[in-house]
Amino acid sequence: MFGLSSSAIHATLFTNLEENDDCKKIWLSQAQYQQLVAFIKNRFKTTSTGKPMHIKTNANYGLHDAFYEAVGSYHLFYTCNTWTNNGLKASGQKACVWTPLESGILYQYR
Repeated sequence: MFGLSSSAIHATLFTNLEENDDCKKIWLSQAQYQQLVAFIKNRFKTTSTGKPMHIKTNANYGLHDAFYEAVGSYHLFYTCNTWTNNGLKASGQKACVWTPLESGILYQYR
């Protein structure tokens, strides 16, 4: 709650997504895609060889997801939704000024 711990990035491989109220499709130009990739890559803690630091415990939820050490920490005023919103801003997409909840982000894409 107060940012006193480490943080992680939870990555999941999806092979088929259906757009719905909680999952919205966005269109990115090549430049916007590169900006989003740079935003995400800069949030991973990396090894001395530049590889993301995989958390190799039984923390994953299934066969198609993984957790990685991340830069910074989450807290009451910087949530996973704030992180996502900042990624959208970094790639020139619609975003909120600030949002601790997903409803602010999803509102932009209704």
